[in-house]
Amino acid sequence: MPRASWKGFLRLSLVSCPIYLAPASTRTKSIRLHQVWQPKAGRGAPVEDDDEDDRPPQPATRSFSEDFDDTRSEPPAPTRVALRPHDPYTGEEIEREEVARGYEYERGRFVTFTPAELKALDVESSKSIDLETFVPRTEVDPVYFSNPYYVYPDGPIAVETFRVIGAAMTEAGEVGIGRVTLSRRERPVMVEPRGAGMVLITLRASEEVRASAFERSDAEIDLDMVAIAETIIKRRSGRFDPATFRDRY
Repeated sequence: MPRASWKGFLRLSLVSCPIYLAPASTRTKSIRLHQVWQPKAGRGAPVEDDDEDDRPPQPATRSFSEDFDDTRSEPPAPTRVALRPHDPYTGEEIEREEVARGYEYERGRFVTFTPAELKALDVESSKSIDLETFVPRTEVDPVYFSNPYYVYPDGPIAVETFRVIGAAMTEAGEVGIGRVTLSRRERPVMVEPRGAGMVLITLRASEEVRASAFERSDAEIDLDMVAIAETIIKRRSGRFDPATFRDRY
């Protein structure tokens, strides 16, 4: 059984059934690079001393390139950098308790919020996804797609109602549009049948999608060039196989 990331109800007018969502996508493990202080030669390096036993042991950290060049002398070892809040005008370090979250409504002018005030701004969580509108699947532009989830019936009692809602959408050839609160934020969603289950895709708001700036040209297209391009496309036509797309970072 997939791990649920949200539980609630899928509601179609007076018909509803308990469901749960499980992410349909995953993120590859991120490669985190830390900020480090790498002293230049002669700065921060250990001073030559005849009494080697009194010197503290140095970390055996090497840079990536030095693993392939053993002719170089050992440079000072990199050291993690600690970032602390400070006054940008005086450079004086300030206490973290004095750091607040604020919104810059004018240049250099902020309104600050306490944790309690930010909590009060949270959208009231609803445990129902109301399918308010139904539209043809082709009318939903993929540029609005955000995060996909698989929708599962939550328990044996929910299976029949779940299948009825899915079959009705399949018969109508349409998908449901609704809203759900995920991670303290209300998001528009699209729900579509997918085999024996359903898929829910969170949608971007209209202000999150930029309008296209394609320039229309009335110039005639070379039909011979189009024919050559069509021939190439036909030769390279195949089936979409997501297994061939891998993160090669």
